[in-house]
Amino acid sequence: MGCRELFERKALTKLYAQHGDTLKSLNELENKLNARFFRMENAVHALILAALTGEALVMIGPPGTAKSRLIRSFCNLTGILGDSALQNTGNAGPGGVDAKEERYFEYLLTQFTEPSELFGFFDLGKLFSANAQDRAFERQTEGMMQKAEVVFLDEVFNASSAILNALLTFMNERKFHDRGKIVRTPLRLLVSATNHTPREEGLGAVYDRFLLRARLTEAQVDDLETLMRMGWNETHATHGAVADATVMKDLLNHLHRYQTDVDAMTNAGELTLQDDKGLILHLKDFVATLRRAELSRMSNRRIVKFMGIFLAEALLRHARAGQAGPPEVERRDLQVLLDFGLDTYDDGIVSRLREHLIGR
Repeated sequence: MGCRELFERKALTKLYAQHGDTLKSLNELENKLNARFFRMENAVHALILAALTGEALVMIGPPGTAKSRLIRSFCNLTGILGDSALQNTGNAGPGGVDAKEERYFEYLLTQFTEPSELFGFFDLGKLFSANAQDRAFERQTEGMMQKAEVVFLDEVFNASSAILNALLTFMNERKFHDRGKIVRTPLRLLVSATNHTPREEGLGAVYDRFLLRARLTEAQVDDLETLMRMGWNETHATHGAVADATVMKDLLNHLHRYQTDVDAMTNAGELTLQDDKGLILHLKDFVATLRRAELSRMSNRRIVKFMGIFLAEALLRHARAGQAGPPEVERRDLQVLLDFGLDTYDDGIVSRLREHLIGR
């Protein structure tokens, strides 16, 4: 029969021992966000997975479904943003957040947005300095995207080709190419939002880079009473006392250490895919079915990267359950591919696939 493990159990046990507290903190953070946002569990969980793995997330849904509010609340609870970011004070910058919050960058993209709005305009004072020796072609980078640890780009697929090309490198390599210079960025989490999936053929490469896709819908009429109550509290309540009691100010650094340890254990030959005769074969059938149903073309990049998402999901589930035994990736962990990995979504087909492929 062969083994039935995706990763060696010994390696998962070691990884969990090193980062169990971080995983428990993430589960606690997920619970707090779910308590504040009505029926946004899928988007919240996708955000938690994106934070843990460092993979990019796009939230897909109509305007007014609290996409930007969710990412700001995440940053508030983790100490990246202050309470002012959750208040309509009228003193915010173009992204709706105080300019002093350099760890966070938020911007609404349009077809007319130019790269300098994200990466900084050139300093005309230096360019036209009276002293020829002082003249320089330099950007004013304070508070711009390449300085941020968390980036939220609203309506990302409206951006021009120049911005999208720069974004590909920014997302994949955590670098910004500026006139031949390579600028390394402190980016830890990139989240975007869109009203609909991209329809233009040329946007496929960018869409493919968003490994995680969370879909949001408007509340049904029967749910409006609960929505109004929770939405009113979230919009108008003062979160200072809550944030002070629950803030996880160093969480992003702990998440970065998890990602670094995954790389280190893989390079050392400890964390490798096993010659599994059960889960791997099941996953191959899973991917083939998704392709036949035209729900996802599952590029090579996405297949490989989703191994890390399965691993993260299994570890989070293990921490949530408080299980005594060693963690392992199970068939139910593959559900994240249906939840957050599809190019297009069909409720009926997904429900049948979930029952057939996941067995629940």
